[in-house]
Formats: sequence, C-alpha cells, structure tokens
Amino acid sequence: MTTAVLWIVMGGIFGIPLTEILLISVLLTGVSFIVGDLWIYPKAGNLAATISDFCLILIGIWVLGGLFTQLDFGEAAMTSAVILAVGEWFFHRYMDTQVFEEQASENPPERNLQTEFGSDMDVKSDAKKAKKKK
Repeated sequence: MTTAVLWIVMGGIFGIPLTEILLISVLLTGVSFIVGDLWIYPKAGNLAATISDFCLILIGIWVLGGLFTQLDFGEAAMTSAVILAVGEWFFHRYMDTQVFEEQASENPPERNLQTEFGSDMDVKSDAKKAKKKK
C-alpha cells in the first residue's frame, strides 16, 4: 500500500524516480510496521497507532525525500501521510480481527488453571484378571 501511494503521489505528481520511491517505501514500511503495528497498536489501540503511523510517514517522507532530492516535500509528505493513515486505520482493524485473534486462540492465557481428570486403576480387579490369565 505504501509503495502504491508513494508511486502515485510522488512519482505521478512530483516526478520522483521509482528507485527513490521504492527505497523510501521500504524504509517507511519497516519502521511503521515495527513501531506502529507491533508495538503501539497492541498496547494503545487503533487510534494511537494510526496517529503514530501518520507522524512517522509524514516525517519520514519529508526527511528521506529531502535527502534524495532538493525539492520541498511538505505537500507530498502531507498528502501521502493522510492517504496512508486512512489505509492504516483499516489495516489495524484487519490485524485485530484476523491476526491478533488467531494468536489469542492459539496461545491461551497462562492463568487458566485446569484440573487434570483421569481414571484410577482398580488394583483388585487388575490382580484378579492377571490370576485368571495364568
């Protein structure tokens, strides 16, 4: 999603080469996924993770775009960050219903205490059966 949005906004509107768009996209995706989706989202929820993703993308495009070219990336950064933040909102909802729920069902909480049920051996009837076989 990041690559597609950056390619349309930065490549189509501002004429940035595809190699720079791919590099910015890979860096932003990695940082945004680790910080926003895996660290902030499980602890603080969808709104906080979306806001953090917006800020990371805005600052990331502005800084990385400025490193690669001499253009002012304020407008491109803001446009891309808004579009990607909306996409991240829906991605977080997907993660909540599909990814985190499956992990929760695979790994039940540790505090779930259960007793073990088993059958006891009847020593007398087992001894009688052993004598009959001999």
